[in-house]
Amino acid sequence: MGTPWRLLAILFVVLVVASPNFAIAKNAKDSTDKGSDKGSSEENLSALEDRILEAELTQGDILKQGPCEDEAGRFCADEEVGNRTLERCLSMQYTLLQLASTPEANITDNNFSEKCLDDIRNFKIQVYKNISIDKEWMEDCKEDVATLCDDKFLYPGVGSVLACLREAKAGERLSDLCRNRVFEAQRDAAADMAFDPQLNQTCAADAQRLCKGVPAGEGRVQDCLRQQRTSLSWDCMSELFRQEVEGSGDIRLNVRLFKACLEDKRRFCPDVPPGDARVKDCLEEHRLEAEFSKGCKVEFEKMMERRATDFRLDFNLQKYCHKDITETCYQDASDMSGAGGSSDAKVIQCLQDYRDELKDPRCRQQVHLLTKRAAEDIRFDRALVEACKDDWQAHCQAVPKGQGRVFMCLQDNRGKLKGPCKEALFREEVRFSEDIDFKFGIRKACSDELQRLCKDKEDAMACLQEHVGDADMSKGCKEAVKDDQQHAAEDYRLNFRLARECFADVQKLCMHACDEAAVDPPSSSTSSSPASLPVTCGGATLRCLTGAASNISSATCRDEVFHFQKQEVADVALDVPLQAACREDVKERCGGERDHSKALACLRQNRDALSEGCKEEELRFSEMEASDIRLTPTLMNACGLELHQFCRKVPPAAGQAFRCLQLHVQEAGMSVACRSEVDLQTARQSKYYKLDAALKQQCGEDVDRLCKVVDEGREGHALVLKCLADYHSDLSASCQTEVSYAVRMALWMYHRGSDLTKGCDAVIDSRCANYTSSSSSGGGGRRASVSGAVVGQYAQCLMDQPKEALGNECLPLVALVGREGGMWVGRSAASSCKRLSIRLPCSSSPKADLRLPCLLVLKGLY
Repeated sequence: MGTPWRLLAILFVVLVVASPNFAIAKNAKDSTDKGSDKGSSEENLSALEDRILEAELTQGDILKQGPCEDEAGRFCADEEVGNRTLERCLSMQYTLLQLASTPEANITDNNFSEKCLDDIRNFKIQVYKNISIDKEWMEDCKEDVATLCDDKFLYPGVGSVLACLREAKAGERLSDLCRNRVFEAQRDAAADMAFDPQLNQTCAADAQRLCKGVPAGEGRVQDCLRQQRTSLSWDCMSELFRQEVEGSGDIRLNVRLFKACLEDKRRFCPDVPPGDARVKDCLEEHRLEAEFSKGCKVEFEKMMERRATDFRLDFNLQKYCHKDITETCYQDASDMSGAGGSSDAKVIQCLQDYRDELKDPRCRQQVHLLTKRAAEDIRFDRALVEACKDDWQAHCQAVPKGQGRVFMCLQDNRGKLKGPCKEALFREEVRFSEDIDFKFGIRKACSDELQRLCKDKEDAMACLQEHVGDADMSKGCKEAVKDDQQHAAEDYRLNFRLARECFADVQKLCMHACDEAAVDPPSSSTSSSPASLPVTCGGATLRCLTGAASNISSATCRDEVFHFQKQEVADVALDVPLQAACREDVKERCGGERDHSKALACLRQNRDALSEGCKEEELRFSEMEASDIRLTPTLMNACGLELHQFCRKVPPAAGQAFRCLQLHVQEAGMSVACRSEVDLQTARQSKYYKLDAALKQQCGEDVDRLCKVVDEGREGHALVLKCLADYHSDLSASCQTEVSYAVRMALWMYHRGSDLTKGCDAVIDSRCANYTSSSSSGGGGRRASVSGAVVGQYAQCLMDQPKEALGNECLPLVALVGREGGMWVGRSAASSCKRLSIRLPCSSSPKADLRLPCLLVLKGLY
């Protein structure tokens, strides 16, 4: 851009967008111009300056024939004197020349003499001490002063009227004209604290002591004082903070930031008007773009870091959350009445903790935004910085800031962190689990998927989880989502939706699960209340909830628990207790298999050799799978078409859909893969009764009453089911039906060597090897085969044998399902069939029982 256009652009920004910065920097004096004899000449000069200043204050403007005569002739020759007209003209010209003083601008005649700058500065100091000197200023604010600031008791002393008007401006109680005048004063004071009478009065001694030699102007003295905040007097610290708060809503009142970001404002936010933090909001939206200048980014992030320490420095938060802070976070706000603002962000934490209770939606939006900032960069998370500053330096000092990198580094080094940092990190992890906006890594890795698959989805994180198995999901996105799921599985509180919906049920069913399994004990500095322990539960509470799913009272909690269960069976690595209990078993028995699904299959093949803890966790996992067919991926994958064809009206839970598949196992439309999977699951059910959801539910009391002596640690060998079969006549009616069904299916889908039916193996070998019956085939075709045997063939053979041929071990089993060589089924079995939506064309059958010919009609089962 050529020099004239550059000057024009700068002039436009200063005049229209930013308003001119009228601060005057006092140049350092050059001793070579002063001469060696200073005594009497300096006294005379001082007296002359006082008389000039007195004359200027009388006429309300800089003298045209005074110290600025040369500058007035060069820059403001056509300006009339009075009402600060000449002073404002010279101030604007000086500011423009400072902004344009670059090699590109090629400006050489841009010097203001030291005496002129001193004259302007001294004049403005006196004006701001007594604004009545500026007649136009007083005219514009006449009514405001009369209404708001006419109480000499409340506003005594130098600069008191201006202080009153500043407070009124913050409360949005000023007229437009007066508000513009007050802003002019604030803009000048932001550059030079001498133009703020109260600040100058309280901080002059501190500035002399701590910042001697720092030239006035461009906010340099205030910056120096803030860098030494802990060494300041109480009053100075308080006044400095007051000026920060007043300037929080307008970038023009932060001199360093405004100057560093002027070009970025022009590039990214040309039409955004100043005030109400609008320019800051706009620049923040573009801060991470490649074209954003480094200088502006550095200064802007310094501002963001400082803003994160105290809600009063966040203009939007203070504006929209004032009422909620008063009502919800009053105690925390009252604790922040000290000088200099807070450093621990208590109110911000309070707003985050009680975000669901905030009444103003604009406040909730701002709290969401500040949490998003904290998740992106640890510097904007004051609570975490305070707790983890030593650990940050020790373990993550070399990690670049931003994009959540330091936060992830702390997570990776969790085991090395000190107690307070570990607890603060966990609290933030819980907070960040709420929304994908707080998961920078996932948003970055899955940007394409979020746009393509989840653009209009209310819960984008749940959408990504649903699509994590899609072939067209990128590897990086899959890994990021799975890592997030794995992390959330470590503690239910890291699963935001589940923790929210299941709060009451956790208190009722699983309140002590986390205490008993806590991985990291809390430090002595925190509460020991179970509700507040910031420890990782190792998946214990999630395990408790999944195990007690049938007792959960909240429908939404049941939905969330089931959603987690679906994730768990799809990726067994999410079962943290199982992984912890079986880690050594996987190493020893499965060669350290890293594929979790293959490792689980290996563990099941070597079940008898597993450690007791691993065996117990594997059985719990299997019980969960068996509770709902949707939680058995192998069945769902193998039998998807069959479920739709034969069982689409059958509820999937409580084993009902699986029984429907059993009833259709002989259908011509049943694929070999589905038939084999049904056979495998039936065989597993015969070994461990709790994998039969209906039997587990109906026989619980009977097991406690009659089979308590059975060592469940040795279960997996049909011990309980055998016990129930032995006590069949003593069981409740519903349990009798389920035990008969379980034995019937074990015989019907017969496996040699099965723990439940091996007492019949000898009979099968001697009498049923070449057995065929009229019921073994029908419709001109052979019946379905599983494991090398015709389904139902061996069961029918056994029931066709005389009692004396069955022997003592086989006869009791056959007796449960057959009588006089034919199979009988109780009335409850017919009811079960009705529940499965299977029509019973058996009205002519005996009322007490249904004979085999009737059941043969039931889709060919018998």
